[in-house]
Amino acid sequence: MVLTLTVLATLLGGASAPVPTLAPPPALAASGPVRELALAAAPDGRLVLAVMTDAGRFSSGRGTFTGRHLRVWREQGATWEALGGVLNYDQPRPVSSLNLALDRAGTPVLVWNENYGDNDVVVFRAYREEGWTDWRTRYLGDDLPYAARTRAVAAWEGEPVLAWGETLRTPYGSRLTVRAWDPAARTWTRSEPFNNGLVFARTPALALDRAGRATVAWLQGDVLASDVFVKRWTGTRWEALGASLNRRPRTYVASTRLALDVQERPVVAWLEDAGGEDALYVSRWTGQGWQALGGRLGTRAASAPALALDRAGRPLVAWVEEGGGVGQVFAAHWTGRDWQVRGPLNRDPRRDARSPSLAVNAVGAAVLAWREAVGGVYRVQLERLGL
Repeated sequence: MVLTLTVLATLLGGASAPVPTLAPPPALAASGPVRELALAAAPDGRLVLAVMTDAGRFSSGRGTFTGRHLRVWREQGATWEALGGVLNYDQPRPVSSLNLALDRAGTPVLVWNENYGDNDVVVFRAYREEGWTDWRTRYLGDDLPYAARTRAVAAWEGEPVLAWGETLRTPYGSRLTVRAWDPAARTWTRSEPFNNGLVFARTPALALDRAGRATVAWLQGDVLASDVFVKRWTGTRWEALGASLNRRPRTYVASTRLALDVQERPVVAWLEDAGGEDALYVSRWTGQGWQALGGRLGTRAASAPALALDRAGRPLVAWVEEGGGVGQVFAAHWTGRDWQVRGPLNRDPRRDARSPSLAVNAVGAAVLAWREAVGGVYRVQLERLGL
């Protein structure tokens, strides 16, 4: 892993010393275009990076498709260690909707969609020191491909935990539950629904407390008249945390994100309509109610928000702003009084950048990953952020 110096040393914290820039795994330089990525930090401080890349065009007999490869690396000293090879169960296949989560021991858990004919199925793997699990028989499927993507992922004791969405036909609406694998019964369990099943719900977010109990956030209502809600599992029931978080109730909202601070209080980020543009907002649960952390973040239409918390529980967010068809990555850190915003962080602000992902490890080091078009091909970029 090559280390250079960057002028972004003052980003998000006013540090006076330069912060080293991370180079991505060298193998990615020879791969196809990067389509999705996810970054996480283990308790020991090591980063884990999962990347989906294009792997060529193929024929299914009924048409052509773009095959993709899913691979994972872990930071190991001054290098990146490949955790296995290509992790797709079947190749070539289209793959999408990448989720990466680490449990409290740092075990990487992967969830993604593989396409089989007309349907997506959701598949799973976890990395044990002897290698990746083969959990293809655990797959979850749905004949509505959108429903198969309506999920959030956390990890507990080396296993995936899902906030899972299903579209109902009778009556019309949605069902959002938390699902976990029962090894004895060899099946997925389902919690009581946490949403109003008679209303369309989507985009769940999920975090687990130190006892493994779930806190969830989600969007509920018609697309142009929705609310952001949060509940947590007490051990016996779902407990609502306040009312809607929206700055304006019953409006367009999207892209829910959730994290728990050191006192296990949720912090939520989401996109909300602001004069015809998607704007990023953040609120914190105080124990008594929702506290708005400043106002709108960014000045143009926002997308793809990412959320992490520093060691003091203060949120760090990243997002993409659109300008002339070019995406620019921004980041902001809550100081306790206001937002310190920096950007664009693209290596070249004229190049399109997408898919920001944030990680903060146990010693407070923060890293931002994104993909940026370099010579017309999306490549992974990594930056250490001074907090």
